[in-house]
Amino acid sequence: MCGIAGIFDVDLSTEELQAALTRMERSLVHRGPDEGAACVIAEMHGGLAVRRLSIVDLEHGSQPCSNEDSTVFALLNGEIYNHRALRERLTARGHRFRGESDTEVVAHLYEEYGDECLDRLRGMFALAVYDTRQRRLLLARDGPGMKPLYFAQARRGLLFASEAKALFASGLVRPEPNPAAIDTYLALGFVPAPLSAFRGLETLGAGQYLIADAAGTPRGAFWKYRSQPAQPGRSDEDYGAELDAVLGDAVRSHMAADVPVGAFLSGGWDSSLVAALAARCAGRELKTFSIIFPDDPTADEGRFSRCMAGHIGSDHHEIEFRSSLMPALIPKIARHMEEPCANVPAGVIYVLASLAGAHVKTVLSGEGADELFAGYKRFSENLPYVLRNFVPRSPARWAALHCPHFRLRRGLRFLGAQDGRTADAELARLFTPEDKRLLLDNWFQAEGPDLGPALIDADQLAACSDTLQRRLSFEFTGRLANAILLASDKMAMARSLEVRMPFLDRSVVEFALRLPSRLKVHSGRGKVILSGLAKRYLPPAIAARRKQGLAYPDGFWTRPPCDQYARELLLDGGKSPLDRGYVEKNLPRWLRARDAGQQIGRLVFLQSWWNEFFAASWP
Repeated sequence: MCGIAGIFDVDLSTEELQAALTRMERSLVHRGPDEGAACVIAEMHGGLAVRRLSIVDLEHGSQPCSNEDSTVFALLNGEIYNHRALRERLTARGHRFRGESDTEVVAHLYEEYGDECLDRLRGMFALAVYDTRQRRLLLARDGPGMKPLYFAQARRGLLFASEAKALFASGLVRPEPNPAAIDTYLALGFVPAPLSAFRGLETLGAGQYLIADAAGTPRGAFWKYRSQPAQPGRSDEDYGAELDAVLGDAVRSHMAADVPVGAFLSGGWDSSLVAALAARCAGRELKTFSIIFPDDPTADEGRFSRCMAGHIGSDHHEIEFRSSLMPALIPKIARHMEEPCANVPAGVIYVLASLAGAHVKTVLSGEGADELFAGYKRFSENLPYVLRNFVPRSPARWAALHCPHFRLRRGLRFLGAQDGRTADAELARLFTPEDKRLLLDNWFQAEGPDLGPALIDADQLAACSDTLQRRLSFEFTGRLANAILLASDKMAMARSLEVRMPFLDRSVVEFALRLPSRLKVHSGRGKVILSGLAKRYLPPAIAARRKQGLAYPDGFWTRPPCDQYARELLLDGGKSPLDRGYVEKNLPRWLRARDAGQQIGRLVFLQSWWNEFFAASWP
């Protein structure tokens, strides 16, 4: 796991390039405290920078890695789980390796197959390859989007990095707010790729690549989330046995490291299954980590995580999360997330990562199972979609424009949505375009794009054979890729911790894409196919549990100290993208509302992002 950065085809002297790359490298120390490098590659009119968290090939795994004649250089943030098998094939074809790292495999794989190398990689990654023979840069990001990658144009060239801060540290890019991205953020609670909250910066989409050479910067997708037809003649038992095999193999491959690997353990199905399978192949006592909520006993899963830890015999560690931590955490969240993100408990992840990072360098987690196998309760609730069959679209849209009630207005927009994929996004909406015109100060208003960047594309829509597949496609490519996985990466790497996600291994994802919907949701129950694994590997008390998602304590924005913190943050006298008069008028009502956390949280994380990056410099 690393932080990577680079400059390509930029008109600077060697000294200027070296200084810029060194600043970029130093800005990423938290992502890789073990070692760093910044080197100019004159043929590319640029260079590469990296910080390394040493997990694989501790002695010889330094980056950048090159091929034998140093004509191809590679940087890798993440892990390639099939790198040993790839190395064997490449060695048989005449390639010679200096070490055992997966990054070196990437360099040789590109030399052998060019851009087609991307389809052979199994792992989580953001990578860069410099081809000095063709003066060409290749950037790519894994299919689910577990590793982030930013890029920006500057002085006729291109800059890229794992984090926006590294681009700013170069001195070639200046942070400026992007009202269009904030428009979408207020609607959905996250900023979807390729948008960034910073004008002039873009994020490479999940499963996408970018090529920079003399012909320009073409982009494409080497992998896409696309539902597949179910295989005829297969029994439910066959599917269950296949999932058992592919998930077991995924966990086994994710345990490969030259340092101890731990596991997050909540006591729910997903993390418990991963931990149970990991404990079987750990070769040593598995360290597990969980978070408890003394302020909110109904959300506290401590008794279940302890039960599971006892069941697998792990060395278990716990840490408390209290609402009183949030005032100190929010500025840290804003600094490390870099994008405003409100519908993921980033503070909880940060605290949990601080515990795990004190013991291990890498952990397994259960992320992705809910999006692949329909674990969230909303996937089992079809009544809103049934109502759409009886409500005329145009009158519902008209009523939404004139309805003063916040939640009813959102419901009318959902009922009036012109098609199913738009309805999926409307169901996830918080603030409507009318709300945003009132919330934002005049100078920060944007004409859209509202929900547009998060909608699934026509190709993905055409592949969906039912409503559930379409909704899962929206969830996987939207909130999972752009909020959950972003928070997991940024919060964990802030504590120099790598998080590996076996459910998002390509073999598991592609299995889920061809799984019949009846094995995801049936009779109001989600994750049907996982119930068999739960009964096989988990204690009865955990196998019988219903889904309980990781979240902030219920209603914590409405009680001290968070309520007072929100008032002070949102109503202070500094510059703000928000219309403070409107916020001041409505804040007391939001603080009394049952779901106050949604409105207040979205505005708090927007304002804290603004304060972190612009309060001291914006006119």
